Amino acid sequence: MKNYLLTAISCLSLAIAAAPAAAQEGNDDAPIFVTEEEEELANFEQEMTDAFAIFGELFAAAPLTPEQQARLPLATEMTAKVFPEGTFAIVMQESMQPMMMGIMGAVTGDPRTELAKLTGVPSDDLEVLEDETAQSALDVLDPQYSARADQMVGLLTGMIGQMFSAMEPAYREALARAFATRFTDAEMTELLAFFETPVGGKFAVESFRVQYDPQMVSVMEEMGPAMVQVMPSIMEGFAAMEAEFPAARVFSDLSEAERLRLSELLGKSTAELEALAPQADTEDADGVGEGVT
Repeated sequence: MKNYLLTAISCLSLAIAAAPAAAQEGNDDAPIFVTEEEEELANFEQEMTDAFAIFGELFAAAPLTPEQQARLPLATEMTAKVFPEGTFAIVMQESMQPMMMGIMGAVTGDPRTELAKLTGVPSDDLEVLEDETAQSALDVLDPQYSARADQMVGLLTGMIGQMFSAMEPAYREALARAFATRFTDAEMTELLAFFETPVGGKFAVESFRVQYDPQMVSVMEEMGPAMVQVMPSIMEGFAAMEAEFPAARVFSDLSEAERLRLSELLGKSTAELEALAPQADTEDADGVGEGVT
């Protein structure tokens, strides 16, 4: 949501700033003056747009076929049943917000963490303090810490909730297109008939929300043991890969002919490339891994 808000503010500011100049001079080509803050907002908006654009590039969706396009009306009906308007807000309120508040609370709830940052005292030395003592010490340095932390949690959860709500129309359209590619007319008609029944209607409404139910989210605690279980094979895979593929070289590793070739390709002298080149990593004590710093 912040991305959309910044875009709106930036565009509005540009419009307000440009209108008087254009009106006074009657010149469509009049320069547009923006403040440093407006420029920063515009730059941030562009950075966010570029950052998230990678998802569209990585998961480019093929255009719907004429047959799939014809199924869109039924698919849109399906979407309205399984993802009614306001679903993201409900999910945020019921599941995501409590989860985020719990995570943020774990980070901001222990005064020792902030004390270590503000005082430089090692965390281990602060562990011996009673909770009340640690909080009293933090109050000396930052009496507004708890209130600020609570407000920050509220702002962050509110921002994400607004962002989800802003995404909802696009999500609903994408869901309809996905249904149109995965279900036939007959299948969607049968499902819609089921959704008209009491149990079918309940299943439709809950089918998305159940993915964010605390029962589902809590299973994430199994990720740690699962990671421990698969880590040996992952490490073996990396070791095999390092053995199969030699590490990248730096300029000092090249032969004279290769240095001249690289110089020609990059349009820089060999002296420049030698001065700019990072140093190659030396093999560590265990004899694992060579590469470029």
